[in-house]
Amino acid sequence: MNILFPFVGDSVGGSHVSTLELYSSLINENITAIIVLHENDGPLSQYLCNRNIPFFILKSSRLSGEVPSKISIVVGIMTNFFRFAKFIRTHKIDIVHGNDLRINLSWSLPAKIAAKGFVWHQRTLLSSSRFWLLIRYLCDYFVAISDSVMKSAPINIQDNRKKIVYNPFNVNSVIDKELARSHIIKKYNIPSNCFLLGCVGRVVDYKNIDFIIKNISDIYYGINKNIYLIVAGAGSEEYVNELREYAYNVGVSDHIIFTGFINNPNRLISSLDLLVAPSRVDAFGRTIVEAMLQKTPVLAAKSGGHLNIISEGDNGMFYDPTIEGDFIKEFSIIMCNRDISTLSNKAYYFAQDNFSSTQHLNNMLLIYNHLLIS
Repeated sequence: MNILFPFVGDSVGGSHVSTLELYSSLINENITAIIVLHENDGPLSQYLCNRNIPFFILKSSRLSGEVPSKISIVVGIMTNFFRFAKFIRTHKIDIVHGNDLRINLSWSLPAKIAAKGFVWHQRTLLSSSRFWLLIRYLCDYFVAISDSVMKSAPINIQDNRKKIVYNPFNVNSVIDKELARSHIIKKYNIPSNCFLLGCVGRVVDYKNIDFIIKNISDIYYGINKNIYLIVAGAGSEEYVNELREYAYNVGVSDHIIFTGFINNPNRLISSLDLLVAPSRVDAFGRTIVEAMLQKTPVLAAKSGGHLNIISEGDNGMFYDPTIEGDFIKEFSIIMCNRDISTLSNKAYYFAQDNFSSTQHLNNMLLIYNHLLIS
């Protein structure tokens, strides 16, 4: 069995981390897995090199879906069709596994012609556009990362060709919280007795980091001046500067640290008093599970894929982003009750039981084998 994972290469996010966790599991099972990038000087190539993960470069000047027009999508498919099909045949690929819209649109038809199957792994919520009905004809199997994503899937995909498979995690990555806290406090010159919040993930507008900054300001001036927020993740320089300016304007710039991209967020997550997940449109919420595995409490917006992970009051806490002041209300409950070890322990065992790499691998092997024999 030979599995191909194509990537654009211009970003590193949760989808890449999840796919590379699957890639490692396949390699450990002596199954051939190949990674190909379309950009050789992007952040993903550096990420892979740092981890000694081999990859091929197959440059492409125009991928399908880079411009949201039907004509552009067709041109993108045809531009790369023969090159991609040749790569599949040359490397004797059995299944192409796509994890990004541009990859899914560009590689699906070559895979259907030259391979034995194409897996369309959907990691974001789909719009209600009728265009997505075409997915049924472009892929051999549709995988959704959460119930929320599956509910947004085209209704014409047959039940025997789709499945919800939760993202995989290394469930044995628990880091000593005291050592992690000491490291982060020293690294960012933060008072040791502060209440430390964190937002971890790509720094983009839909993550609602500005909402958290606004609430940090209200908390700082109204409840607790000894509060700090760490924003960890990559974002455009322009947008990060907008957030910095906003933090300055509301008077909390000295209490907010922007780290940029970090290779291993687990130590940071372990150091936090609270992880905040403010996005209202996340299809899943990878950092929530990462926090659970570090026994770090979570306060998340009550929306999207967060609803598939958190059971309120049992393994995490919600705030309603549509109700003004609800974030501060829920935060105050947590801040006044720092010893919430029962909730954190339940969250830890929940994550252990539901999001292991082994479970993910077994689910994907069932799909791969289904495609090979069908």
